[in-house]
Amino acid sequence: MDGFYYSIASGSSGNCAVWRVGATSILLDLGVSVRALTTALRRLEMKIEDLSAVLLTHEHADHIKGLATFCKKYDVPIYASFGTSAAIQMKLPQARRLLQPFAGGESFPVGDLEVHSFTTPHDAAESVCYRIDGGGHKLAYVTDVGYLPDEIQDAMTGCDTVVLESNHDVEMLRTGPYPMYLKQRIRGKYGHLCNEDCARTAAELVKNGTKRLILSHLSEKNNRPLTAYRATQYALEKSSLYCDLYVAPRGAMEEPVEISPLPEEGEQCCLFD
Repeated sequence: MDGFYYSIASGSSGNCAVWRVGATSILLDLGVSVRALTTALRRLEMKIEDLSAVLLTHEHADHIKGLATFCKKYDVPIYASFGTSAAIQMKLPQARRLLQPFAGGESFPVGDLEVHSFTTPHDAAESVCYRIDGGGHKLAYVTDVGYLPDEIQDAMTGCDTVVLESNHDVEMLRTGPYPMYLKQRIRGKYGHLCNEDCARTAAELVKNGTKRLILSHLSEKNNRPLTAYRATQYALEKSSLYCDLYVAPRGAMEEPVEISPLPEEGEQCCLFD
């Protein structure tokens, strides 16, 4: 196979994934312990030393949980925006030696791949999402966004694989146990993307060539895997569209999502790992 996407954790308690194309392996966020990361990579017949780089989206704990131990034990470069890097160094000065800061919106190479960053509307220092090009594939990794600006929608368009936040069901959030200030934060302009907004975007992406969609960062209290899946699947069916549709579990996927070969038109595959 050309490569794969493998979600190690996805949700409010931790986020971490691997994107591998050819000889280049990129870790997306590090919101799990080094022990959990090591165990997950072992399933892929990989070690931490095999990683080409770590890309961080922002400094919230569910995205950098394993960073302190990682920086003590390994020498893999860690890419983060200037704002995220500064916020991390205030908490973890030892991270300085591995951090490779960049300006939000900047592009840079990692191994044989080209990484493009895009600033995101989220309540963090300088959060970003990524598009990664190379090896005949394009991945968009977009989570922790209150809404999707045109620039990010344009960046996702034409990607064969898209990881997109489907954080909450609006009605479950409204009637759920969270205090009002937290509900307002989640549904606000700098919070998280709801199922319906994810579904509408997904349909547009598939119209423009996306073959695989991985719904991610689901809320434990305000969403369910089947609820998120049905929202996006309904939007696709309404427009007679088809793609491989996955829901990233809170823990590690049972199997990686292979990015080659592409399915024949009309074939469907769904995983509730």
